[in-house]
Amino acid sequence: MSDPITRPGPFALLSAVAAAGLLRLSGLKPAAPPEPDHGPHNPEGFEEEDVDVRRTAFVVAGLAASVATAIAAVGLMMHLFGAWHVAGTPRLTPQQTAKVQPPPPNLQGAPYEDLARQETRDTMQTTTYAPLPDGRARIPVARAMQLIAGQSLDPSALNSLAPLPPEGGAPVR
Repeated sequence: MSDPITRPGPFALLSAVAAAGLLRLSGLKPAAPPEPDHGPHNPEGFEEEDVDVRRTAFVVAGLAASVATAIAAVGLMMHLFGAWHVAGTPRLTPQQTAKVQPPPPNLQGAPYEDLARQETRDTMQTTTYAPLPDGRARIPVARAMQLIAGQSLDPSALNSLAPLPPEGGAPVR
């Protein structure tokens, strides 16, 4: 279970009251602040004296001087480090400093005609016979599908049916 909460007894406040009475009797009571003047020049609730303008001006001038000093220090460091960096790098060559004029864009004069030509070329590559530069021939896709239909696409099955080349390594014709 939990520990019961201990409550102060009926005489717990007695020691605090006794200490306060002794302090009052000893005369060590702090002096009460003087009563403010509530005359016409100082209505109740306002400060009794004005802000010291000279002191405020010095604080503002000090802040401005601090900001100016920080800006000058950063500018000096940037100048010094920039000068040291530039001094350590070689001079640029005339090729590096030459003005480069990029080429104009290559716009199509007749994009629909170009697209029609490209589609015709693509159609011809898939529907006509043609020899290729490496000695092979290009055949239409439909004809290639007819030739392949019904044959196994497994390379091991195709190799077992094909005749072996002669000993010299020359292809069979």
